Amino acid sequence: MARKKSPTLLPDTSCLQLVRLEADEQSLIAIVETTSSEALCPLCHCRSKSIHSRYTRVVADLPWAGWAVRLKLHVRRFFCRNPECQGRIFTERLPTVVAPSARRTTRLCDLLTLIGFAMGGEAGNSLVERMGLEASPQTLLRLVRQQEERQIPTPRVLGVDDFCFCRRRSYGAILIDLEQHLPIDLLPDREAETFKKWLLAHPGVEIISRDRGGAFAEGARQGAPKARQVADRWHLLKNLSETMQSFFLSKQSLLKSLIQQSAAEAPPEAKPPELAPWHSGMTKRKARKESASSSAASRVVPPDPGSGSKKDRCGHHCPKAWGKPTNGVYLSPNEAATRAHADSSRRQTAH
Repeated sequence: MARKKSPTLLPDTSCLQLVRLEADEQSLIAIVETTSSEALCPLCHCRSKSIHSRYTRVVADLPWAGWAVRLKLHVRRFFCRNPECQGRIFTERLPTVVAPSARRTTRLCDLLTLIGFAMGGEAGNSLVERMGLEASPQTLLRLVRQQEERQIPTPRVLGVDDFCFCRRRSYGAILIDLEQHLPIDLLPDREAETFKKWLLAHPGVEIISRDRGGAFAEGARQGAPKARQVADRWHLLKNLSETMQSFFLSKQSLLKSLIQQSAAEAPPEAKPPELAPWHSGMTKRKARKESASSSAASRVVPPDPGSGSKKDRCGHHCPKAWGKPTNGVYLSPNEAATRAHADSSRRQTAH
């Protein structure tokens, strides 16, 4: 199934050439023809250049930017000139493009098979439809089942554990190559007899890592008596944690009394200093502003209520009636007039 990805628009440019492209509302049609002048007979493997006839095949290919693509292949039939061959006429084969009698190209079948392995039938069908392809869930599962199983050598270190097909109803066993970190087989149940038969059919296991159950231990003793059995790390840690938890739960009253006794014997802790509230800085700034404003107000010199006219005596009620401030001190109208006269006389004398 795993083949090198084709970097070209056509599946194999070494044996195909594009004649023209046609398009309709639903798909693109690429009309291609073969470039070889001879073909190989599939029965006797003799080459022939004698063309019998031509015909057309339409196969689905990978989509182009979401458009479904069809390849219209113009292929030929040849005469087989080998007198000992049982087939007198044969059609040319394109193994890198499409399998005999197939309706999909090889690279499209590989893509659908990968989707089937990764997502299954229903979920894979949803993805295939979004890609502009056509394949039912049954087709994806059929492509998965058609793949040949890889022949994996017997592992030296074998891991075995159970899993559930249906929770609390049916269970199986999974076998893993612990050196390669790859699953190698599934057993239909977790019985000792089934595990024994698998070990007898696959000799060469030296170390068997298993859980603490008795079925796998019995099957390992009967199927591989020379193999060394060890408990896997996960089950060891799980059993240790369960044992420690049950032990401490049984000593819960003793632990509580020890905690209370240590708390009573411990010296009293010093009370930590109280922290200033977060708004203390703002309060200090506000206090500084208020003190500054009060000091400025205290510098204002009000007029003498007993001197001047009635208009002058009301100056402390009407600050606008006062003269211009000098060094932050407000002057009465009489003082302001006297100081203004002195300033004008000084300027005249200077001139």
